[in-house]
This record gives sequence, structure tokens and C-alpha cells, in this order.
Amino acid sequence: MEKQILGYESIDLSRPNIANELKEFLNSHQLPLGKDSRTGITEMVASVGHSCEKSADLLSQYMSYKVNGLCPDDWSLGQKLILQGCEPLPRRRCFAKTLPKVGLQPFPFSLWKNVSEKIYSWSGLGCKNLACLNSKKLNRDCAGCFDIVHGYETQKYVKARSKNDFLIDDVLAMGSGGTRIGFDIGGGSGTFAARMAERNGTFPLYLSLDQRFPFYDNVYDLVHAANGLDVGGRPEKLEFLMFDIDRVLRAGGLLWLDNFYCSTDDKKRALTRLIERFGYKKLKWVVGERVNGSGKSEVYLSAVLQKPVRV
Repeated sequence: MEKQILGYESIDLSRPNIANELKEFLNSHQLPLGKDSRTGITEMVASVGHSCEKSADLLSQYMSYKVNGLCPDDWSLGQKLILQGCEPLPRRRCFAKTLPKVGLQPFPFSLWKNVSEKIYSWSGLGCKNLACLNSKKLNRDCAGCFDIVHGYETQKYVKARSKNDFLIDDVLAMGSGGTRIGFDIGGGSGTFAARMAERNGTFPLYLSLDQRFPFYDNVYDLVHAANGLDVGGRPEKLEFLMFDIDRVLRAGGLLWLDNFYCSTDDKKRALTRLIERFGYKKLKWVVGERVNGSGKSEVYLSAVLQKPVRV
């Protein structure tokens, strides 16, 4: 029973191609105070996703490095493992590359000033400078979205281009009891985080949407989500995600859907029905059309929803 609880046998450490560091990390350790009275567990194992078994060779490659040396430049490998469900990744005993943060402006001016491209980490990216990055359409919502000098990002959330674009101060004013801390899902270029930093504070966190949010219940005043809610058209995954969003959002807190792309009427109806199940109050609800680069009309949903008190 204990092995089933801890998942000892999820990864076969006897394989000949398993890295020694992976074996070291995954080996179980005796609990310092002996058997736990509640669970009956006597050993502690490292936290690593059970789906890592499917990517054992890649995981072993990720854990092949010089102990106490510099970590390999393998962010693409780590991201590939995460996208294959191998999450959380194991800890490593190597030093991450550090970059000198020279030429930074004082806060908050630093949020909207370009600095030397040498302070950025370009690991895993085809582009190695901002000009290249801004010349590409990285996704539906990000074309030139890293241009913080001349691009629209300098006006985003403070100046609307369409009826679907809500202003951040207007949304924050809707919150009952004030808005102190927000959670941005699918942060994109980080513009929303920068706007929140001007008003409160923020910190970055990278994890896939398949993982349970590592936060206590009822801690956030605001959850902001755009197309980060698009989980590949699988309604059951969206339902799990929405329940986790609801869990971390406090009663009276706001869920801000920001230009969510409704590729089909069925997708819009499914999302609407799911939201209605949670009993959120619709403070603002706008469905609008936008013409894409191909000249076709696309439907977007923007909404501000308030979580009810449940007893």
C-alpha cells in the first residue's frame, strides 16, 4: 500500500541509461522522525511527475550534468518534458547561468524602457535580439508584442482599441474590498504583469495548465486569463482548469476573461454554460468581432465575472 501511495515504481531506476543524478534524486529517504502516524508512510520520495516514465530517456538527458558546475543550456529540453506531462521537473545540483543586469532604469520606468539585449536569456529561442522577436507573429495575440517603445504594448490595458479591450483601472475598480494581488494565466509578453506591478506587485511563475496551481484556496483578488484558457478544445480539461481557478479566487474576487477567441459557436456556448454553472455575477460581458490578417471575421469574448459567496 505504501508503494502505491508514494509511487515508488513509476520510474524504473535499474535501466542502464538512467543518469546517476536522476537515481540520486529519486531514491527514497527515511523520514527523520520515523513512521507518520496519519498516513503510515515511513519514507519520503522526491516530487516528480508520474508521466515522466513515458519520457525517461529525455529525463535522464535532462539530469546529465556536472555536479556543482554550470547547468547545460537546455531550456528547450525542460520545456519539452513539461509539455509531455513530466511535471514537476526534478531539482538539479548545478548552477543556472547568470546574466548581468546592467543599464536598468529605476522602477517603474524600467517597465517600459528597452535595455541591452545582453541581459536577456535567449535560450531555446530562434531569435537572439528584439528586432527579430518583434518581426514575428508568435501567436494569435502576439505580433510585435515585445516592442515596448513604439508598439501597442505601451497602450495595452490603458487605451482600448475595441469594445472587447477593457481598461485595467476600470476592472480593478469593480472589485469589492479592493484588489491587492492578481494571477495572470498565460502571461504572454508580460504586459499585464507590468501594469499590475505599477499598481501592486507581481512575480513570474512557469508551469503548464495541466498542473494544479501551487497556491492556497481563496488567495487571489483577481484572475486574468486570455487564450490561456484554450486547452486544445477538450471540455473536460477546461472544466478542471476552471475549478482550480475558482479554488484560488476569493469570494467577491474577479475573473477577467480578456479577448478569449471563440473559434466556433459551440466553443462559445460551452464556455458560457460552464461559467454559468459556477454562479458568477456578470459585471461586464462583451462579445465582439475582429478581422484577422486574412480578412476573416473572428469572434472574441471579454468578460469580468465576480465569484459568489458559497456557504
